[in-house]
Amino acid sequence: MKKAWILSILCVVLFSVGVIPASAASNRAHIFVDGVPLQSKSMSKNNVSFVPFRELFEKLDMDIKFDAKLKQVTGTNSKLKITFTVGSKVAYVNGQKKTLQAAPFTENGTTYIPIRIVGEATGNAVYWSSKANVIQINSPSFKGASYTVDSIPVYFSANGAVLFGSEALKEQKILYKLAEEDAIKNVIANFPKVRIVGEPPTAEESKDPGYKGYPDYFDVNYVTAVEKKEKLPPLLSQGWISLALLSEIEKINNLGSREPNTIVIGKYIGGDIVRKSIVLTDAYKKAKDGDFVLSDIRVKKYKGSMYLNIEDLQTAGLIKN
Repeated sequence: MKKAWILSILCVVLFSVGVIPASAASNRAHIFVDGVPLQSKSMSKNNVSFVPFRELFEKLDMDIKFDAKLKQVTGTNSKLKITFTVGSKVAYVNGQKKTLQAAPFTENGTTYIPIRIVGEATGNAVYWSSKANVIQINSPSFKGASYTVDSIPVYFSANGAVLFGSEALKEQKILYKLAEEDAIKNVIANFPKVRIVGEPPTAEESKDPGYKGYPDYFDVNYVTAVEKKEKLPPLLSQGWISLALLSEIEKINNLGSREPNTIVIGKYIGGDIVRKSIVLTDAYKKAKDGDFVLSDIRVKKYKGSMYLNIEDLQTAGLIKN
């Protein structure tokens, strides 16, 4: 429905510039905000373009207040408060007095305000295309908008130009290329960080959240979870370490055990082996995921992998603070 409405307005624009035969354009211009049209047209008085305040404020994401007694309309957002009084050439922008070329007015129950001061006060640029009889209000982030109506390309540029036919098609191709480049940049920026297996973290990698210079993404389960958009494993930065990283970072290895349902982890410290036996409960062995306490060590199980609590390993004397 919204697309059909936009296209219907664009058809009127095309008629008005003679791309499709029609009568002469009205002096009431169509208004586009970042390439999206308002339902209302502008009105011109004393060479000043006016627009219904409510629709414009809503399109600019501003809160609206109307004081019927004072005949005042106010639009506000986190950075701006702008107030107009019907019949007065004085407006207030963040408390500062501004003199208008023409005063706001009410017609058929609708209050109209000057469009340019609103656009510029909100940090947008305001343009008028005499060729298309269109007013554009473009934000700094607007890069252009393109449409195709009855096989005729139409392009609204960031600098206020309205192009048709081959000129529009040329700009459309540029816009699509820029969009593709932005998409590639976003993919690269959001691609999960990975490690080179066997290589220690670089100085730059060591700045990322982790443990003893090893970032969270050095855990292979972390990278897999990010790629598949799944729940992350227990994190180094939050005090949990896998058996694989425990061996790599702390040189604490699984020493094996002759006892059933028991693993022994340990390492050499000062010529002696410091070890810790961890008895696996039935609940732990049956679970795929969960939180457990095994032999006074807090443990998390994640997709079958064991993660041990670093603080508890310190308490057990296996890791030095």
